[in-house]
Amino acid sequence: MSTESSPATGRRHQKQERSELSTEETPTSRLASECCCPECESDHLVVEQNERYCEGCGLVVHRDDLDRRRRWNYTESGREPERTGSPTTHRLHDRGLSTDIGYYRDGAGNPLNANTQRLFSRLRRWDAQSKVPSKRDKSLRDGLSEIARLISVLDLSDSVFDEAVDIYRNAWDANLLKGRSIEAIASGSVFAATRLEQLPRHRSEVADVARVDSDAINNAYTQMNRELELAIPPPLPQDFLPRIASAIGAGNYIEQRARELLLCPAVGRLSNGRPPSGVAAAALYHAQQAETGEKRASQKAIAEAGFTSTLTIRTIWRKLQELEEEGKLCENADTIPTLHTDSNPVKQ
Repeated sequence: MSTESSPATGRRHQKQERSELSTEETPTSRLASECCCPECESDHLVVEQNERYCEGCGLVVHRDDLDRRRRWNYTESGREPERTGSPTTHRLHDRGLSTDIGYYRDGAGNPLNANTQRLFSRLRRWDAQSKVPSKRDKSLRDGLSEIARLISVLDLSDSVFDEAVDIYRNAWDANLLKGRSIEAIASGSVFAATRLEQLPRHRSEVADVARVDSDAINNAYTQMNRELELAIPPPLPQDFLPRIASAIGAGNYIEQRARELLLCPAVGRLSNGRPPSGVAAAALYHAQQAETGEKRASQKAIAEAGFTSTLTIRTIWRKLQELEEEGKLCENADTIPTLHTDSNPVKQ
């Protein structure tokens, strides 16, 4: 055989050497390759769809093979997204990137025979085992599922959901689940998230729907607050006011009047050392006593809505009456904005 190389082979070796030299890029050469063609050194680059090519020699300088556009399926009901699954989320242990295997039909809707169904049954079992390869991963999956259940039962917002998931993941990363119940850490995360979002719930309220008792929730909450340094602010009486007012069906004016009472400096000093929900319930009860045209809620109904007792409401209410007789209530009422609604006008 002849050892002489053909012209085509020589050009191929030259292009190979040129490609090997181009791999050792410097910042200057990389910037130059984005602005000009590496083949003919022309600066006439054309961008069309997902390609950038040279207008002179036709060399494709850059190509994005990923089709990032959404595919649409046109049906009788209109345009519907096709092959667009749910986005990734940190609320799931696998970020929502897991695989779902069907049961009785294939992708085209055709029924599967018995042998194929048995095959996919084994595949589903192996797939479920592969999602949680260790007990540590299983604790993350079970804890996030418990948080989702508590959020749904307590009817909490998405912000509380995301905060609770972040707290649980931080506790999971810090190995705080060793020797502790998964349900207790999950319930404590939800309880801490309501405090951080200033939408507090009572510990007994969370314990009523949780799978652990109130003491376990308190221990888990205290441990996470100390180890994770959550810096949870103390709950204020005005944080409990909207929920209590909504539970007893109080009007906007009564709720705003109770809020003005809670923002008074004298009431702020009165609430020191007292349960904030009890102070909010007493202020709401005091605000509705001055209204004659609206239906008043009983102390028992307000106490049940505020997770407090009628004795606490009566005790704080008498203190509010004393402050009113002394003229110390609503010293800053003129600086507080009031609610203006058509159905409940602001009274002068």
